[in-house]
Amino acid sequence: MSELAALEEEVDPVRRLKIIDDALRPPEPQLLDTCVLQNLDWVDRQIADRKDTSWCDEQYAALCGRYGQQLAGDLIDLGYLYKQFEWRGGYPWLVCETNFKEIGRARGIHAARLKDIVTFLHGHQDDWVPESYRGSTPGLLWRNGLKYLSPLMLKGLGINRPEQLFQSDGPLSILQDEGDRQIAGTAIYANVPAVLTTDRSTFWKHRNSLIDFGLLVVRPFELLQSYDAYWKAVDEEMERRRSYEQV
Repeated sequence: MSELAALEEEVDPVRRLKIIDDALRPPEPQLLDTCVLQNLDWVDRQIADRKDTSWCDEQYAALCGRYGQQLAGDLIDLGYLYKQFEWRGGYPWLVCETNFKEIGRARGIHAARLKDIVTFLHGHQDDWVPESYRGSTPGLLWRNGLKYLSPLMLKGLGINRPEQLFQSDGPLSILQDEGDRQIAGTAIYANVPAVLTTDRSTFWKHRNSLIDFGLLVVRPFELLQSYDAYWKAVDEEMERRRSYEQV
């Protein structure tokens, strides 16, 4: 890959990792669509029942028969990402106020499990230091943070008040669901570069239009492909370092 050509000349280990990050690291962090939180509940239950995130051909066929091939693939890829992030020491995933509101509509044991997941991820993002994702502003993921928005951002969006971005006749009117507008708008305000979704009828359907707002919509399949390439390059670089240390 041409972006990595500079590695051939670079010997400094810090700069080598920066070259890999600049060329291959997926857009981080990612704000989760609420449907992904529901999918993570499914992943957690599969891990608890099966003690594994791998699927044989027969199991995959059964999964496709139940959920359809596209969603089945996303569920498997989401599970793999989930475990890889755990193993590699952190989740580049964000939740917002809208996620809490939407899971609040669930009932019974399902509601309790969803609350555990979103609370876990919220606690995880609270542990981030400012240098984790310098371009993003997690405080703007909550409505009470919108009072700190720059007037220049509102002007750039063609609105006068923060709430207008979420309205049905606002800049995000392509999204018919109010919750979708709130999640997309929150990501735009907080400068979160991507929304992760498995719902092909909402965010995914309008992904090209949302690029104009600087917002990338990704599915687990795409995200895993990007991370696989990034992790492979990072792992090879770490192995290279170890081989030099042993000389």
